[in-house]
Amino acid sequence: MWPSAGAKLAGRAVPVTVAGGDNLGIHETIPTLQPGDVLVVNGQAATHRALIGELIAGRAMAQGCVGFVLDASVRDAVDLEQMRFPVFARGTTPAGPYRNGPFVGGVAAAVGTVVVHPGDLVLGDDDGVAIVPRVRAAEILVKAEAKHAAETKQRAEIGF
Repeated sequence: MWPSAGAKLAGRAVPVTVAGGDNLGIHETIPTLQPGDVLVVNGQAATHRALIGELIAGRAMAQGCVGFVLDASVRDAVDLEQMRFPVFARGTTPAGPYRNGPFVGGVAAAVGTVVVHPGDLVLGDDDGVAIVPRVRAAEILVKAEAKHAAETKQRAEIGF
C-alpha cells in the first residue's frame, strides 16, 4: 500500500459501508466514481480479508479516482506503491475478500471515529488522513492559510 514517503491525496469523499471482509460495495461503487473522487470505505475495521488490491485500484484510477481510505486491510501493497495510487488502510493481508454484501453507498459512513459525508474533502499525506466537512471547507481553508502563514513566519525567525 502506498503511502510510503511522499504520498499525497486530496479529493471529494465517496463513502461506502461494507460488511467486514466483503468488497461487493466497492465493486458496485467503482463505476460511479468521477475524476477527483476518493473512495472512503467503512470496512468495519476488519483486517482478516483485503478489500482491495491492484486490480480494483487500477479500475478506480481509470475512472479518475485519486485514492482510497479504508477502515480495513488491502493486499498488493508493492503494486499499489509502484502504481503511485494513494491508499490509506489499517494494514495488509494476502487473504482475498468475500463478495456477498450487504453494503450501503451514497450516504455518510464512519471511518474510525470520523463520520464522512459524500462530498467532504479528504486530505492525506505522510502524517495520515484528515476529513474536512464540505459545509465548513471555506471556513477551514481560511484558518489553514492563516496557520500556514504563522508557521512560515516562525520558520523564518528560527532560520530555516
